[in-house]
Amino acid sequence: MKKNRQNNNVEINSDEAEFKSFFSDVLKQMPTKTSKIIQHTFDKSRVQAEKVLSKSQHQFKRTFSEFLVGVDDQTKIKCHRIIHAASLSAAIVGCSPIPFSDAFLLVPIQLTMMSRLHKLFGQSWSASVGRSLSKELVVVGLGRSAVGNIIKFVPAVGTVAGAAINASVAVSITEALGWTTVKMLNDGEDLFEQAMSFRGQFNILFKALYKSK
Repeated sequence: MKKNRQNNNVEINSDEAEFKSFFSDVLKQMPTKTSKIIQHTFDKSRVQAEKVLSKSQHQFKRTFSEFLVGVDDQTKIKCHRIIHAASLSAAIVGCSPIPFSDAFLLVPIQLTMMSRLHKLFGQSWSASVGRSLSKELVVVGLGRSAVGNIIKFVPAVGTVAGAAINASVAVSITEALGWTTVKMLNDGEDLFEQAMSFRGQFNILFKALYKSK
C-alpha cells in the first residue's frame, strides 16, 4: 500500500513537472499580450480545465486502448505524460476569456506536443510543415467551437458557458492529434509524407472521442 502511494506521488510529480515545462514553452510562442492574459487568469482557468479533463479521461483511455494496438506500455506512459500536458494546456486556453482566439492558440500547443513526441521516438521534426498540418486540423473543431466563442461575448454567465464548450473541443482536438502522431511514429510512418493517412486517422479518432463524450 505504502509503495503504491509512493509510486502514485512520483507519477503525479512527474506529470506536473512535464506540464510546467510544456506550458512555459507554449507561452513563449504566444503573443505577449495573449500570454499575459492567460497567465493572469491561470489559476481560475486551470480549475475549470481540470474539471473538463476529469469528465473525459475515462472514455478517452478506453478509445486509446483500442486505437493504440502495438504500442508498448512504457512508451504509452511517456507519451501520455506529454499529451496530458498538451491537453491540460489546451483546456486552459479554451477556458481563457479571449473571444475567437482559442482555436488558433491551439497551434503552438500542438506544435510543442508533436515536437516532443518526435523527439521521444528519435524522429526528425519539421516545425514549418507541422504548423501547416496543425492549422488544417484545428479547423475541424472550429464549427463546434464557434457557438462557445460567440457565447463568450455575453457578459458574466456567457464567459463561463462559452469556456466550457471550447475547452472540451480543444481537449478532443489535441488528444486526437497527439495519439494519431504516436500511432504513426510507432508504426514507422512519416506524418508529412503520408499526410492523407494522417488526416484520415485523425478524423476517425477525433469523431470517436467527440462521440464518446
